[in-house]
Amino acid sequence: MNPAQQDAVLGLYERALSLTHAMLEAARKGNWDELVRLEAQRSQVVDQIRLDDADPARTPALVARKRQIMTEMLQADERVQLLTQDWMHELREVLGSVSGPADPDGPGVG
Repeated sequence: MNPAQQDAVLGLYERALSLTHAMLEAARKGNWDELVRLEAQRSQVVDQIRLDDADPARTPALVARKRQIMTEMLQADERVQLLTQDWMHELREVLGSVSGPADPDGPGVG
C-alpha cells in the first residue's frame, strides 16, 4: 500500500470514529432516529475500510493510530449501548404503565 492509499484508509478510520462520536452524542440526547441514521453511515464506512484495507500496511505508526481509533470506537460503542439499554428500560416501564397489568387469563377470556 502506497502512502496515498494509507492516507485514504486512515481517513476512512477517522471518518468512522467521527461518526461514532456523533452516534454517542445522539444517544446522549435521546435522538434515536439520528443514532440509527449515523449507525447506517458508519456501517458503510466500515464496509469501505474492509475493502480498502484488505492488505493493511504494517508501519508501526499507522498500526498504532488504527488501534487507537478502534479502541476509541469500541469505548464509545459501549457507552451508546448503555444509553440505549437505559432507554429501552424506560420505554418498557412506560409501556407497562400504559397497558396496565397483564390479564392472567389472556386476551378475550373472562
